[in-house]
Amino acid sequence: MSSQRTQIHPSAIIDPQAEIGAGVVIGPLAVVEAGAQIGEGAQLGARVFVGREVVVGPRAQIESGACLLEGTRLGSEVVVESGAVLGMDGFGYVFDGKHHRKIPQVGLVEIGPGAVIGAGACIDRATTAATRVGARSVIGRMVMIGHNSQVGCDCQIGDQSGLTGSSVVGDRCRLGFQCGIGVRVQLGEGCILHDRAMAMRKYEGGQVLAGFPARPIEEVRRAEAALKRLPQILERLK
Repeated sequence: MSSQRTQIHPSAIIDPQAEIGAGVVIGPLAVVEAGAQIGEGAQLGARVFVGREVVVGPRAQIESGACLLEGTRLGSEVVVESGAVLGMDGFGYVFDGKHHRKIPQVGLVEIGPGAVIGAGACIDRATTAATRVGARSVIGRMVMIGHNSQVGCDCQIGDQSGLTGSSVVGDRCRLGFQCGIGVRVQLGEGCILHDRAMAMRKYEGGQVLAGFPARPIEEVRRAEAALKRLPQILERLK
């Protein structure tokens, strides 16, 4: 048997039907609801909320104020930084001619082993199936990942970027700061998206992309060079 000692702060609220592994540390005012499973050696900071049936893998670290809502499943050694929210309903509505009617969101959020979810990030649960972030991927601060999106393994997504619903980011992709991925857009394996670029179609793997809409960086540089010369060209045309 493990010699690790579980430590639960007296002010934490733990449902009797939750499963708490050996060596778990739970901080002040944390809440763990019924059916939740907290793996061996996991750490939950102050005011962390873990909803019903949530799975937190072994040695995961959930920092203060993070929320793991129903349908969230974390692999081993995942880090969720302060204020992140995982598992809220996806942004799904249909207009019936008079009102916007909410589409039920009944899927999951699955985070692979060793992934890091930055402070203030939001990851929607899927309408059906699962929204996924692959193993060892690093999600920056204040990143939004929409419902049913798929982020591969070993990816890096910079701060304040956003993925709309059902978008796909292949393995080993790198997105800069304030990047965007459009609805159902696919970014192939190993692509690099420069800061503030907006991917709006399917892109083959291995490309370096920039601009709005995103296109190969060589094309962007030629266009910018031509634009810089535009005043002189117009002057000659007078």
